[in-house]
Amino acid sequence: MKKIYYLIRNSIMRMRWWRFRLMGMDIDKTAVISLKARLDFTYPKGVHIGAHTAITGGCVILTHDRPRKIHTDTWIGSSHCVIGINAIVLPGVRIGDHCVVGAGSVVTKDVPPHTIVAGNPARVIRQGIELNDDRRIIKSEE
Repeated sequence: MKKIYYLIRNSIMRMRWWRFRLMGMDIDKTAVISLKARLDFTYPKGVHIGAHTAITGGCVILTHDRPRKIHTDTWIGSSHCVIGINAIVLPGVRIGDHCVVGAGSVVTKDVPPHTIVAGNPARVIRQGIELNDDRRIIKSEE
């Protein structure tokens, strides 16, 4: 039973990935995006998600700001990032490599590489981290 579940889930994930690619989003094949994550379809060419990145449920990745009439690119690392549950990434933000964004955070400014950020607005909690391909912390400097 579990085997069938995972087969169906992986098929849906692949179809969703192709849909994003057809819309013009730049998403790496190794990125994992929750079915409940919301990516901005107003300016789909502005979404850039790197390798081994996880976008969890309830996340919102924005590329536009209607009141200010802005359509801009939003970059989520070129490798190894985790965006926590219900986090919001505002338009024009660049999240560096090997970063973790805490659950419920609102990312309003660029995030430097190898950091953990959390809060509203998101602030640096720890620096000098490194994530492996499973998106687990393998190195942490305090």
